[in-house]
Amino acid sequence: CDWSSDVCSSDLYNCTMKKIINILVLMIPLLLAGCDRSPERLQLEAATVLPQAKELPPFNLKHFELQSSELNDFSVADLKGKWSLFFFGYTHCPDVCPTELFMLSEMMRSLEQDSALKIDKPQVVFVSVDPQRDTPKSLQEYTGYYHPSFLGVTGEQNVVDSLSHSMGAMYERVYYLNGRELVVDEDEDIPEGLENSYLINHSAAIFLTNPDGDLHAILTTPHNPDVMIRDLLSIQNAW
Repeated sequence: CDWSSDVCSSDLYNCTMKKIINILVLMIPLLLAGCDRSPERLQLEAATVLPQAKELPPFNLKHFELQSSELNDFSVADLKGKWSLFFFGYTHCPDVCPTELFMLSEMMRSLEQDSALKIDKPQVVFVSVDPQRDTPKSLQEYTGYYHPSFLGVTGEQNVVDSLSHSMGAMYERVYYLNGRELVVDEDEDIPEGLENSYLINHSAAIFLTNPDGDLHAILTTPHNPDVMIRDLLSIQNAW
């Protein structure tokens, strides 16, 4: 083939193109393998990694520093550069919240005791979906009972609702009238005399955000401290 000419032998040209295509076909799986972070390759036991991390809406919550007696902001900026585990509940919860916070405290203590484990300890954030009764100070006292590093945060109801819905946390207020359960929608009036007499049904999922501050994975029940540690380690190693 005369490459200086505008005309080239079609047979040699086709042969050359086939070789180029074959080389590209062989390279594509190698390139994809290097970029693949699919959950199937992580060998997770309980966590579900999102196909694509989800950006959270802007939020501004509050948490109380007991030692300094200061009320501080808590926003997406406080998620940057660290892994965070979010759990949504409330301090008057009779069962689910104490159980889950105790489990998370067991996980955290296991991480603190095993210095050989190469894992970034996550920030645990307990978000109250009941700002009507839970103040930032009472929240921090509540979470601090389980572990001193846990953060208890809350804010305006619409901000809490927006954040929880963006992650997929579900909850509803339940009142009891004449011995019967009564679920009141947001646009409905609360029965007189029952304004502060309610329970909140809520999901028990735990949500993991990555160092970019995006929702990365969901950990559904039942939760086990050791399983959670292994899943966190796999997720972090793949990050």
